[in-house]
Amino acid sequence: MKKTIFDIGMHTGRDTEFYLKKGFNVIAVEANPTLASQARTKFKKEIENNQLTVIEKAIAPEGVSEIEFYINKDKDDWGTILPEWNRSMNSNYESIKVKTIQLETLIASYGVPYFMKIDIEGADVLCLQSLLKMNVMPDFISVELLTSNNLKGKKVDCLALPAHLYCIGYRNFKISDQSKNQDVKCPNPALEGEFVDFTFGGDTSGLFGKELIAPSFSFDELSAMYLDFFYPSETSNPNLIEKILHKVVFRYDKKVQLFHENGWFDVHASK
Repeated sequence: MKKTIFDIGMHTGRDTEFYLKKGFNVIAVEANPTLASQARTKFKKEIENNQLTVIEKAIAPEGVSEIEFYINKDKDDWGTILPEWNRSMNSNYESIKVKTIQLETLIASYGVPYFMKIDIEGADVLCLQSLLKMNVMPDFISVELLTSNNLKGKKVDCLALPAHLYCIGYRNFKISDQSKNQDVKCPNPALEGEFVDFTFGGDTSGLFGKELIAPSFSFDELSAMYLDFFYPSETSNPNLIEKILHKVVFRYDKKVQLFHENGWFDVHASK
């Protein structure tokens, strides 16, 4: 029986393409109607063979059946339900109304996936809140981490994503630097699904699960390293709790710092 992957934030479908070629079943969620339509054309065969299901909806809070979705005209990978998202970097957005869905509904319909990729531009925590509420956890999960530019000038809880992952039950954390994906090669023989000679890039999330060969960090180590990146100077003003956590609780090797200003990053978690 084929394992299932949830691609939450399909974008142009490059990740979905990789998962399909490796032999997984894929449930892909994409709120941008143009991107969803393109995917239905590109993956027509896989959809007809029931290997792929494309859901043209936005992940949104419970009780919301329709929501404002903001599409960036220059960067279609920045589609989001958050009005302030990345405005400090580019403000060329237009809004449309889209239908919504919650992760609880997806899991009720398709089961708990083996791996879940979440990249929905700031709304990612909604998926983690659903997993925590349902008390379920995929074997592997990845979430795009915030950078200080995403909601510049706004109060940001940068530890929200790692903390939710820990509360769900994950204990091993790896960092994937998406800016280096062009150098990534698939292991042969494959450690997940079938071997694929796939070319990654900035529009992909890269390897996952057992194939992501990278240092594994504890929650403390990840959080301390991330706080150092998110609040890089003494003039920064994290809230009191983060200051306490940073100075008292977390201990890690200061020589290790995987985050940098020229990249964007996913955190991969496993049990």
